[in-house]
Formats: sequence, C-alpha cells, structure tokens
Amino acid sequence: MQTSIHYIARTPNLEKEKAFITDFPVDHVEGAVRQNTKADHRQVLVNAIDQPDRFTLDEHGFCFLRGRQINLDPEKACRDKDSIEQAYWYEIEAILHEQFPQYSRIECFDTTVRKRDPDFPEVVRVYREDHEQPSPVVHCDWSSVGALDVLRWCFPGNENFWEGKRFDMLNVWRPLKAPTDDWPLALCDYTTVDTENDILLEDAIRRDRVEEISSLHYNENHRWYYLKDQGVDDLLVFRNADSHGEKA
Repeated sequence: MQTSIHYIARTPNLEKEKAFITDFPVDHVEGAVRQNTKADHRQVLVNAIDQPDRFTLDEHGFCFLRGRQINLDPEKACRDKDSIEQAYWYEIEAILHEQFPQYSRIECFDTTVRKRDPDFPEVVRVYREDHEQPSPVVHCDWSSVGALDVLRWCFPGNENFWEGKRFDMLNVWRPLKAPTDDWPLALCDYTTVDTENDILLEDAIRRDRVEEISSLHYNENHRWYYLKDQGVDDLLVFRNADSHGEKA
C-alpha cells in the first residue's frame, strides 16, 4: 500500500533550538507559533504483514497477539470510555502478564479512542470529548525523559515504584470494529531506523504540562508495516519508550 506519511523536516533551526509543538491555538499571543518544525511529506510503501509471528517487541519494537478475546462494547467505548476503562485495563494487564512474564508489575493508565470523521484529514478537530482523529504524523508518544514525566503526572506520590528501576511504556492497539482497513496503524521497523540521526526529541506543550516525545526524520531505509484486516481480537503491542532509552 502506497501512502503519504508526515515526517519532520531536517531544517537548520533544529540545529540550534529544540523542536516543540502545541496542541492548542496561540493566535492570541503576538509573535507566538504553534510549532517550530515543518512537515516532510513522503510517499512510502507500507507492507501488509503476512507473517505476524516474525516480529518481536525487543527486535522490531512491536509484536502481535492474535486471538485474544476481550469483552468490550465498541459503542460504549466511543460514547463513554471512562465507564469501560477499569474492566478493559484488567483484561489488558492479564494478557500482557501472560505474554511478557519478565514484567513484575503492569499498570494501565490511559485509554484513547480514535475514530475518523468523514471530513478528516481536510478538517481536523482536537480536544473532542468522544474520540480523537487518526494521526498522520510519525511519532512515539514519549521519549525516555517524557515517560518519567508522565509517570509522575499519572501516579503522583508513587515514585518508589519506578525510581532506580527499569520500565517500559507499551501501547496496546486494537480495533473496536473490524476490519480496520480505513486508516490502519502503520509501524516502522526499528531495525531500519538510524537511532543517531533519525530520531528527534520534541517538546509537546499541553494546556497543563509539557511532555517530551520522539518524532522521526525521513530515511529511505525505513520499512513500514501494517496488519491487514486486523480483527477485534488481534492486539498490536508496541514500545513507546523505556527507562534507559536502550530498547527497540
């Protein structure tokens, strides 16, 4: 599948200032800009995965757990995700404990529901109460530094659970309805990323905090994949960050 992916351009200003982006308007502030980066739109080939088992979390940065049934009402998840979070988290944590016994503790702390509006991407709506739009921009939700900040924000007063210890930030991605052939999630194979030159650390300025995320510059060696016809029982697990910045 050929598609357009939004990288971050390698612009001269990023050699002397840190990249940043806001998720709220700043038009009321004279001279303010929402971001100091420019998009680098690239046509890339995203390969349909025909052998999910060959991808591993520690080598490629993502893996697939297929045939994992979860009790979740898709309409309720879109309409009132807070009401389903706790039960959903318990199921996800149980699956992850079974699949990754090396983790002594697993805690879910956020649920995001994405559903494309008919006029997206021509019209982009942010801060919706019901669901968010797909993201065409290549990113990881947090860097290693950003992951620590998020833990402090989500679990105040519980620093003893992670300080001085190794931890990973994982995402579990699954469709509410199948198949997901409309804006499926594309994943970049970590083995094709030049970690010294491709990764850009960026400050994501929220209304109530600042988080450090990881973005990506274009490299022709990148290889992209997606799970064609992903079903509701097919979980996609990928690593956003780890405490030491050493893992895929």
